[in-house]
Amino acid sequence: MAAAGKRGVAGKEDDFLGFSALSKCGKKGAPKRKRVNRNKKKNWKVHSDVRDVEEFLDDVRLQERTAGGLLADKEDESLFFLDTVKPVKAAVKIKKRNRPLKIDLILQLDSKVPPPKDITSHQVPNGRKLKRKREREERLEKRGILPRPERLLRAQLNSKPAAKDGGNNDPSRGFYDLWAEKNPLDSALEGKDHWYLEQTKKSRVKRPEKLKNKPSQLPAVEVPAPGASYNPTYESHQALLLRAHELELKTVKEEEKVQRQVKLPPRAELPTEESKLQELCEGLVEESDHDGSGEEESKEQKSVSLHQRERKTERQRKKEKEAKFLKARQEVEKTERLRRQGLFQLKSLHSMMKSRQAEQLRRKKLRDEKREAKALLPRRLGRLKYKEPAIDLQLSDELTDSLRKLKPEGSVARDRFKSFQKRSLIEPRERAKFKRRLKVKYVEKRAFREITL
Repeated sequence: MAAAGKRGVAGKEDDFLGFSALSKCGKKGAPKRKRVNRNKKKNWKVHSDVRDVEEFLDDVRLQERTAGGLLADKEDESLFFLDTVKPVKAAVKIKKRNRPLKIDLILQLDSKVPPPKDITSHQVPNGRKLKRKREREERLEKRGILPRPERLLRAQLNSKPAAKDGGNNDPSRGFYDLWAEKNPLDSALEGKDHWYLEQTKKSRVKRPEKLKNKPSQLPAVEVPAPGASYNPTYESHQALLLRAHELELKTVKEEEKVQRQVKLPPRAELPTEESKLQELCEGLVEESDHDGSGEEESKEQKSVSLHQRERKTERQRKKEKEAKFLKARQEVEKTERLRRQGLFQLKSLHSMMKSRQAEQLRRKKLRDEKREAKALLPRRLGRLKYKEPAIDLQLSDELTDSLRKLKPEGSVARDRFKSFQKRSLIEPRERAKFKRRLKVKYVEKRAFREITL
């Protein structure tokens, strides 16, 4: 009976209807409402319904793309107009040849929002440094301190111009030689003391002597090889191809050399644990075979030192003294004999001097040639070395018989820039590398998405 009563109570609870439509009473299998702590920030996005906000933002974006702004903010004149044109009875058909293609109609821009700016076009080398410099100058300007170029410019603008006697375009005015000894501009200084003129007259700046010397003897514009012509001969073109081939082989050999240097040795030559241990113990362990020989050598050295300590007799000292004097007299006699014999060797000495002078002239000529060759090479002005640019040439299948069909090679600006470096006018440089701080965000437009789908 108890069980039956329980079932009856359960059946009544299932048949009971709620008062509102949102009530879950009487619904079988309805999911239980999940209780979420909304005080936590991490549950806001997950358990918050933001569909209405997203729909509103999509509507705002659509209005900005199609109408260039919100419709509520625009005036009625920009949204509506009064059509006073009479309807055309027969529509003029567009000829098929003048009709645009379908692909052109699809690719037309249907958005009034301007495209985003190119980020790379606004990047400036040393932008941060220039920005800090500009901010520092603004702070100093607020305090009343101007930079030196600005002060000089303002002083020049504020200075009163000198009064002119007449215009420069007066045809009746006289002419004079500016570089002549008597100049009308120096009439006020005539009759003055020499010391006064030397101390007060403004003299020209002396031009440094080193400005007369060119840093390189190379011409400003080098004549290219005959094979670089648009219609070269077969021999000159093959010679230029051979030269470019040799430069390419040299580059490949340098790359292979670097690869060989960084390459690991073969497995047979790799160090083992035994070789490492033997290298570490080198010189620490002494062999026992040399102990007896070392003692014998020390005994012999002691006996020799004992023999050397014996005192010499008077007779031995006298003999040593006589031998010393005899040796010195023999050396003096030898020197005199060689000097007398040198009189009979004048011809051989003269020929020897001639050959020596010829050798010196040959070495001097060689040094001059090396100096001239070095003067033609670019100097080391910076941390980078000068690299020869690639040879601009046309391959055999690219040669044409007309200038109209000629394919351009190289760049004039790059050629001039390399010429400045080769003539040591500027140091070799490389392009500055910009490191992007923020990632680039790519957005796929709706018009493009419709084509790709």
